[in-house]
Amino acid sequence: MFYEELKQIIGSVLQQGLSGQPLMGVLTANVNPAEIYASDDMLVTDSYFSLLHLATGEEMVTDAEWKYLLDCLNGNRIYSLDEKLKMTGENSIRRSV
Repeated sequence: MFYEELKQIIGSVLQQGLSGQPLMGVLTANVNPAEIYASDDMLVTDSYFSLLHLATGEEMVTDAEWKYLLDCLNGNRIYSLDEKLKMTGENSIRRSV
């Protein structure tokens, strides 16, 4: 559904360091939030909200998390919220130390 758009945007985050207002502009131009909210695809919604949180500065997402989402969007891995949460939890612990 939005896989191609999300893959391109995440690729720009990883390769060019896209973030902040420029990232928000790309998201706004390429993804319809109403369709994301209506989606029942957890990979799509997780990818979108990770990008949105990075664009607004609410949350930092590690390269490992981006690569995980990209692997899932490319069909190289099966998305698992549990696996994503473990990755996020480990990153939170490292940041707080």
